[in-house]
Amino acid sequence: MKTGPLFIWPFVALPCLASGQPNATSVASPPVAQPCCELQSPRFRFDAGAPLLAPAGVAPDGTVCVGTADGYIHLIGADGSYRWSYSVHGAVARRPVFAGELWYIATSAERIYALTRSGTLHWVFKPPAGVASELATDASGVLYFVASDRFLYGLTGQGGISLRAQFGVPVAGPSAAPDGAIWLENAVGSRLSIRDHVVRRYAPDAPHELEFATPNTLRDPEGRIWSATATGGLGLSGAGSEPCSFTLTSSPLFTPAWSAAAHYVVVSARSGLVVALEPPHHWAR
Repeated sequence: MKTGPLFIWPFVALPCLASGQPNATSVASPPVAQPCCELQSPRFRFDAGAPLLAPAGVAPDGTVCVGTADGYIHLIGADGSYRWSYSVHGAVARRPVFAGELWYIATSAERIYALTRSGTLHWVFKPPAGVASELATDASGVLYFVASDRFLYGLTGQGGISLRAQFGVPVAGPSAAPDGAIWLENAVGSRLSIRDHVVRRYAPDAPHELEFATPNTLRDPEGRIWSATATGGLGLSGAGSEPCSFTLTSSPLFTPAWSAAAHYVVVSARSGLVVALEPPHHWAR
């Protein structure tokens, strides 16, 4: 189900519709605290209209995709304008991923949806078991995930299975390396990489080419480290400046995402709040 086109510019309030259409600005959250350094005004605030179980995703062009616990997908432009909504079966359980002109959405109803840029359904894939990891795509656009049957799967842009490999219980990844390769780690410390459709396995004590990010943290391309907390706080460190922190909301925050196109960090909270923040002036490069 899709709603009709409706554009909501940042900081212009609009009532939330009964169909689940989001409210872009009327967010009931405490004011931003600035205990350590001056935080610039948010580029936009968006209220998804329902709680979130997973963080928002960001496409290379800066558009932001967020999915809710009641099964709605919302797309937001890089300027904070509302683009479209789409309803799915189940709660959105993982961060949406964009690749090859498609948004990939995993839900608790054991489905993976592929949606186009315009918000139409391209295909739905029902995996053999529920998705038990994050989603990631390699340089060729293949989508990877680990299912609850402990197998790693690869899906093509047409929704066909390109890989099925025994993996185990995932504890990190899949994550895309700068060269487009995919890396994962399982519960016994073994790692697996996929590069140019070639799968390699590494023993727990073998040297690795990729270090996984610390949970709930993001290192942006300019070396800043953004850390989200369960109490609604956002920390900022690195890049040669003194660490500082901000209180965004009382709701737990998910791992932030960086928008290279718009040069801001996207922070989402369990309450449904999505905020785009530029680095403070003296942190900008």
